[in-house]
Amino acid sequence: MSETNINLDAEISIWQEKLFARSIRRHRKLDRIIELTGKTTNLQCLEISAGDGIISASLRGLGGSWKTAVATEAAALSLNHSINEPVTLIENGKLPFEDHAFDYVIIVDALKGIADDYEFIHECHRVLKNDGWVIISEMRRVPVSLVALLQRAFDISPMAKGRRRNGYKVGELFNILKDGFDVPETMVYSNGLLESATTLGEVAQKSLFQDYYWMVKKNAEKDLLYRYRRLHSLAGLAYPLLWIFSKMEFLPGHQLLVKSRRRHWRPRLQPKLIDGRSIAEAAINTKIGTAAPF
Repeated sequence: MSETNINLDAEISIWQEKLFARSIRRHRKLDRIIELTGKTTNLQCLEISAGDGIISASLRGLGGSWKTAVATEAAALSLNHSINEPVTLIENGKLPFEDHAFDYVIIVDALKGIADDYEFIHECHRVLKNDGWVIISEMRRVPVSLVALLQRAFDISPMAKGRRRNGYKVGELFNILKDGFDVPETMVYSNGLLESATTLGEVAQKSLFQDYYWMVKKNAEKDLLYRYRRLHSLAGLAYPLLWIFSKMEFLPGHQLLVKSRRRHWRPRLQPKLIDGRSIAEAAINTKIGTAAPF
């Protein structure tokens, strides 16, 4: 690699750190993940990343041994600017690690990009130790909201950027975890006003970056630094207002964190009546306390 490219990579890393410092939403995400994870000294940890290198590098500060896996080559290339170690590429939803290798699997905004999320959670279960934990950070899907309306209007939803889903409802995450994990902790945060304002910020980012600004492409050029400077200036102007919005936590949250403990994998099948209906379906069509629908 030439000296020019080395210097450019160094400047990109510096600007990524500056932009992270101006992002209230990303800061909050990292703080909440660290709060749920705690210290990982002497533990074996696997991060499933969507390409946010600052968060990947910060998690390593918790201690222990870390590996990172990604679902796309673009995410792997982006992480090369922040962590100086090999990144594992997930192929066909399979993790190339031994059974019971990790104490923690931490999935940061990557699950919505996995084709078969249920089978991938089964893979996470396989590589976790018997008393291991999985932590999932994802966007909470609220279809009827200002955030969803803005994403549709400006075509900036996760699916518009190539992901498989626009996030998860709490119940949807529970459904893919319930066969192999207990879910003692669920955290909903980042209120709708803050998320709506940052969604408008993503509209401005769309004119500067094809994907999320923290996704660094392989053949980055000098003009990327100019775009970082522009975004940094815009973020500085918006920061005071976003800080005020971030304090309004009485409003519904749009970010989701789930911490789940591994247990024996056993599919929880929904009970069926003799006629094939589920109990819920029978309850809907039958009045409580009667023998037949009226």
